[in-house]
Amino acid sequence: MKSLMNGTVVLLLLMSYPGFAASCRNDLESSTPTNRFAMTDDLVQDHETKLTWMRCAIGQTWVAGACSGAPKSMDWNEASAAVAVLNHENYAGHDDWRLPLLPELASIVERKCFYPRANEAVFPGMPLSVFWSGMRRRGSDQLVYAMDFGSGETSAQPLSTIGAVRLVRGGPWWQPPKAAAKY
Repeated sequence: MKSLMNGTVVLLLLMSYPGFAASCRNDLESSTPTNRFAMTDDLVQDHETKLTWMRCAIGQTWVAGACSGAPKSMDWNEASAAVAVLNHENYAGHDDWRLPLLPELASIVERKCFYPRANEAVFPGMPLSVFWSGMRRRGSDQLVYAMDFGSGETSAQPLSTIGAVRLVRGGPWWQPPKAAAKY
């Protein structure tokens, strides 16, 4: 276990080095081709889903063509409060930001890239972090779904877990399936 943790620490240190870049497979088709998005320094408009994303995670700043710095680490309640603050401040001229649904987060995962699992032309400086969604796990008030942009995995996390936040507006693009009627 100790050697696994040491290897993880070395990998994380290497990935935080400015010269480290995502590894992408060129033999696979892109799941998030750059031409699917319109980009400014602050925002990303997805032409396919019609969603508008914050370009940088909360806590990062746009510097020299990339999101710089570490995302602000927060639990889910702090993430929800951050939504209210940014809406009150009218971030990027809008007051309708929200935590994304899990399928919305999944829509910006680049499946052919690893560490991070993101199109770095669209989301440069994407942190290898767990990002909060606004979806609670069915039957639990204490678990919320999150997406890990290091591995691309999703999981239900306790509200006290520390994660990053990238807000979205528009939609919702995805609607949950209707529950089957019970007879």
